[in-house]
Amino acid sequence: MEPLLMPWILQQKRKASNNNMLECSAAKRKRQIILERPQFRLISFCTWDLAEPTRLILTYAGIDFEDINYENYKFYEPDVSPAEFPLLNYNGKILRENDAIARMLAKMYGLAGNGFFEQAQVDSIVAIVKDLYAATLPYFEDVLGFKVTDTEKIFKEIFKPAVLQHCTKLEKYALKLSNSGFLFDSGITYADFSVSYMVQAINSIHPELMSKFPNILLLSQRVFALPQLQFYISTRPGKQDALFEKMKRELYSSDKKCLTEIFDN
Repeated sequence: MEPLLMPWILQQKRKASNNNMLECSAAKRKRQIILERPQFRLISFCTWDLAEPTRLILTYAGIDFEDINYENYKFYEPDVSPAEFPLLNYNGKILRENDAIARMLAKMYGLAGNGFFEQAQVDSIVAIVKDLYAATLPYFEDVLGFKVTDTEKIFKEIFKPAVLQHCTKLEKYALKLSNSGFLFDSGITYADFSVSYMVQAINSIHPELMSKFPNILLLSQRVFALPQLQFYISTRPGKQDALFEKMKRELYSSDKKCLTEIFDN
């Protein structure tokens, strides 16, 4: 063997050895990623509830998850109260509070906003939606038959003022020009999902109220037109739409177009 080639041969052997070590290390990291892939079980009251933005986050991110409602979950945990929902079982650990669940998942999958200030703005919008949900919940509970109250009084004194107040705030955010077509220039965030979910719910039973807020209506249409959500929307459980149908039957009589007309006349 030519002695002059010895240094080159040794160098090639070292390179091959290093490459093998890198490949082994990369394969090991890949196996770790696969083994550490998070497992999610979402437990909520029904298939259309406060946990819907969480479902949208996971679906948009392409993450598989188990969607378990109260009727099924109580067979495993008979003492659990529906007041505790939604819950997220994350790799065997239980996380409560809907906002905390959605915020964690948004951060995990890049849907929490870009930078500290934008993230704070995203959280502030989600807080408005939370206030809107809390204010309108008594009305939804009455319409769906969970509680018996004075529907007309709740609508006029609580539901309608709350919708107008909070949707006016959300409309101001949606009025601002965004390069992404969503609430923020950086792209879609979990605030878009939260707003769209609530807008869809209210618009399904009171379109006459939501017609005053064209920008958040348009935002909702954009969100639910996302290609990543189409399969989920087309296959989500029928109870979701059944709830809206029940609301409509309860609210709309054959001779009136909407509850607003009934109460305002």
